[in-house]
Amino acid sequence: MKPTQLIHSFLPSLLSGLLLGLSVNHISGISFAFLLPVCLVGLFTALEKQTTRRSWFLHGYVFSFVSLFLALIGFIWVEPVAGCIMVILAAAVYALPFVLLRDIRRRVKTNSGWGFLALALIWPPYAWFVKELWLGFPITLYANALANYPVFIQFIDITGYTGISAWVITLNVGVFLLFKAVLQNGVSDLLHNKLSQKLLAGTLVWFALPLLYAWYAYAVLPGTFQGTASVAVIQSEYAEPNPDAEADEEVVFPILSTTLALTDSVITQHQPDLVVWPEGALPARVRSEVNSLIFITDRVLRWQTPLATGIFDTEPSPRPVPPLQRYLERDYYLYNAVAMITPQFSWKVLMEDASGNPLRLYRKVNLMPFTEYVPFSDRYPKLSQFALELGENNHFSVGESMSPQAFLTRDGRIVHTIPLICWDILFASTHKAEFLQQAQLITVHTSGRLFGDKLKTSIIGMKNYTRLRSVEARKSVAKSSTTGFSFFTNPFGEVLEIIDPFTVGYSVGTVPLRQGLSFYSMYPNGFPLFCLLALLLFTFFPNKNHETKRLIIPKKRKKYKPK
Repeated sequence: MKPTQLIHSFLPSLLSGLLLGLSVNHISGISFAFLLPVCLVGLFTALEKQTTRRSWFLHGYVFSFVSLFLALIGFIWVEPVAGCIMVILAAAVYALPFVLLRDIRRRVKTNSGWGFLALALIWPPYAWFVKELWLGFPITLYANALANYPVFIQFIDITGYTGISAWVITLNVGVFLLFKAVLQNGVSDLLHNKLSQKLLAGTLVWFALPLLYAWYAYAVLPGTFQGTASVAVIQSEYAEPNPDAEADEEVVFPILSTTLALTDSVITQHQPDLVVWPEGALPARVRSEVNSLIFITDRVLRWQTPLATGIFDTEPSPRPVPPLQRYLERDYYLYNAVAMITPQFSWKVLMEDASGNPLRLYRKVNLMPFTEYVPFSDRYPKLSQFALELGENNHFSVGESMSPQAFLTRDGRIVHTIPLICWDILFASTHKAEFLQQAQLITVHTSGRLFGDKLKTSIIGMKNYTRLRSVEARKSVAKSSTTGFSFFTNPFGEVLEIIDPFTVGYSVGTVPLRQGLSFYSMYPNGFPLFCLLALLLFTFFPNKNHETKRLIIPKKRKKYKPK
């Protein structure tokens, strides 16, 4: 194939990748998520002309590479080599479903555009498998983009984030078939051809389904709220201390002083029920250092306000010392954690016995690969040298889900909260359903240091992931970040009282409280398994000896005019 023909062949796939990548991003504060309904049309146009597995994989790879490159451009800007390697490998993972789609279309003996609907059944179980069971890598570009419009994601309290990909892909198939009909027969065909009219009506109904469910949710859900709580989130500063080094007075104390001053101010002026600090806001290992514990509990007791804060925790390692800890010359495990420090606990520490009142912590479950830990480094310690940024000084250990933390509001109500730390927000499976059911509020503690202040791609992504988790669980979220965004969401995923990124400040919000489980929280794997079952029926149920019936819009025939 000549170079010009090759470029012409891959151009539609490249264009589709560009549209999907743009839909995830913001340019000058404008979201391009409105491109989602057409982001796959070019790819479908190109794939329809392909026959071999290799060509389907290559087109899927080009589409995936471009979309991922744009989606991860913030990370690539900071870590060019690691970012490009990640995109190259991840694009191959993204391209595999298109090869499976090709095989299924051949299995059911169809070359019709309707056969692309199988992708809507392939993607949810595949994304779930890759994220939850295989690589721990989120395949969530469709969900992340659509989260810019909360009204369209209300249905994920039933399906979870994987339902968004099924909806977007199906919508794109409808648009693709309409596009083909217009190319073949002109725009007037949509008004006169009954099959085209049915296709147009079906596409519009499919587009409207999330809106209809949103109307239902907005009408019914407020009746399940259990009052409100006043919460303050602190956005401290851009720089961060190194959690595994001696305290650097030039870095640690100015940041901590800023955080304390902001907290003093917000409590004096607003008297919230809870204050939320960012990830790692308390650099000292409070649980193992009595003086540090006394310092922070003294503050909390004076504030008479509970504090949910990110901290770094340690635990003595067993004997003999594990290989990684021995290689790092440590005799302890290091954890990224969150503590709930209440005035009641502070009183016990200060008035009874500080060493006899250990903090109860949540230790981060989902660690960020190559930053907080290096995969397989527990078994092969030398791999820890491949950590990025400050990762060579971290090497956190994995925590586990925990029952909710609790605090007392100023009017005497007990409120249960459950925390998430940064990378946790990408995974709905961080906490067990039994713990999620008890929680009335989610606190999120993040840090945007890794991505710098040049590009805001990463922090916008974290904002959208927060929306997704909020709607899936149907709970309010209070999110505090070192760099931004810090904000609140209500159970509808609507962002409230946002603090601009890379600024120092605080925000106070009154958030609805809700206890219980959404349908998705009760059956988190239900929709992917449903799609897998439907895919198996679709693939193996048709008779092998007969071609599958297809809905084909007939072409207009030109009338014969004798010369």
